[in-house]
Amino acid sequence: MIKKFFVLLGVIAAFGLGILVTRWFFQAPQTDETITNSTVLLEKVEQVCKLVTVEGNFSELYDETNIRKFTIYMPLPSTWRFSKQAIIKVTGKVLVGYDLKNLKVTADSTRKQVILSNIPEPEILSIDHNLEYKNLTESFFNSFEPEDYTALNANAKAVLRQKAEESRLMQEARLEGNQLIRIMQFIVESAGWTLVVEQPGKPAIAIDSLFQFKN
Repeated sequence: MIKKFFVLLGVIAAFGLGILVTRWFFQAPQTDETITNSTVLLEKVEQVCKLVTVEGNFSELYDETNIRKFTIYMPLPSTWRFSKQAIIKVTGKVLVGYDLKNLKVTADSTRKQVILSNIPEPEILSIDHNLEYKNLTESFFNSFEPEDYTALNANAKAVLRQKAEESRLMQEARLEGNQLIRIMQFIVESAGWTLVVEQPGKPAIAIDSLFQFKN
């Protein structure tokens, strides 16, 4: 009787084990679920008049290391260093051109002149950049916090701005701006008028003289 009981118990255990193995093999694969919520707020609307004349594409490998020092004075002074390092590939698009909000165009019908004043210098109008984290290394007492990623993003953008300012983008933008003034000069002179430029504290000068100083 006891032997039959153990046989029956073994059959039940084998049956239960078979069910568990079958469920393990045929169970549907688990998938991750991502829930995203966003709130878009329109904070400010401004009227702008900007002219993009040059576009530059940059790629930079940015390496930043932060070292935090701890000094223990017992029993003897000893300094411990804990570092964290971020290696980031920064790619970005830099748009250079003119902010024309202060540019003035007036017409003198008596002298048949079109007068340009407050011509701006070329400047960086926008920087659109992306970050690709290649390596993040941190220590137990010096780890990356959310504000660190914000700072890395700002520093990477500053590097792109510096590279753009050191490149030929400004000069190329100025040359393109001069070409646009040439086109305006051609249109104005085709109508029998003259295009002149006024600078603060200086008399009006000819367009060719302006190009001589700006090129």
